[in-house]
Amino acid sequence: MDHGDELERFHPVLLYSILEATRRFEPDFYAHLCRTYHVDAERILGLFSEVEVIGSGQLAQLLRDLRAHTAYDDIVYLAGRNSLLIWLELHDIRRPTLSSVSAAFAKLVRELLPPFIGNASVNVLSRGTLLFIEIRDSVFARDVRHDRALCGFYAGFLFELGRFCGSPRAAVTETHCSAMDPDGPTCTLEVAL
Repeated sequence: MDHGDELERFHPVLLYSILEATRRFEPDFYAHLCRTYHVDAERILGLFSEVEVIGSGQLAQLLRDLRAHTAYDDIVYLAGRNSLLIWLELHDIRRPTLSSVSAAFAKLVRELLPPFIGNASVNVLSRGTLLFIEIRDSVFARDVRHDRALCGFYAGFLFELGRFCGSPRAAVTETHCSAMDPDGPTCTLEVAL
């Protein structure tokens, strides 16, 4: 682990949601991850009241194993959706009162996404009816070469956020993933509200 990893922090909701989604799709694989990395969803759940952040060490290792699983896309997408729902409940966040769904969405992306991106950075761009969320140095795609997009966690998170902001037909697509493009460190998610 290098010095940068030691400084990176995520809210425990992220790891908890990944483990819970894994348990739902593949209980045996969940048990394997718990044994291998000495984690389980109940212990992580207990961290919500004890600590505000977790380090990236176990998360990065767990993601490495999870990427090889056939249900990876479904697991991380569900984990992203659940992370937002848990976060909204933990912090008693109410529906935005801004008249524009896209303005409310962009505002909440900037407020709610940071605990789930670690050292990565997020940028929100608007072009007409579409929003583009750029995540530079995503933990899901960092130092990985893959034949598919890996940041489904953020797609699930943003989909659920779109619904929360009042867009029942929110659509999120990862249009660029740094894991698929060695020349681009930014993952881009296109959001249609």
